[in-house]
Amino acid sequence: MRFLEFSRGPSTYITNEEQDLLHHVDANGVVYKKKLSEREAEIANRLVNRDLLLRKRIDDQITYQRSSKCKP
Repeated sequence: MRFLEFSRGPSTYITNEEQDLLHHVDANGVVYKKKLSEREAEIANRLVNRDLLLRKRIDDQITYQRSSKCKP
């Protein structure tokens, strides 16, 4: 488990899997859902619910990117 801080407000713990996915998103900037495994997509959705990732639809494709609310 790791500890992650928001730029304003509370802090939260993230699992190693969540941290790996956040590093993957940070390295690529934007990650397309179709390139994620089923497990990674589930983790990404969990991070979206916690405001750590943003989910956007661009040209009929779902993308994930780091939320500006959380520090890299």
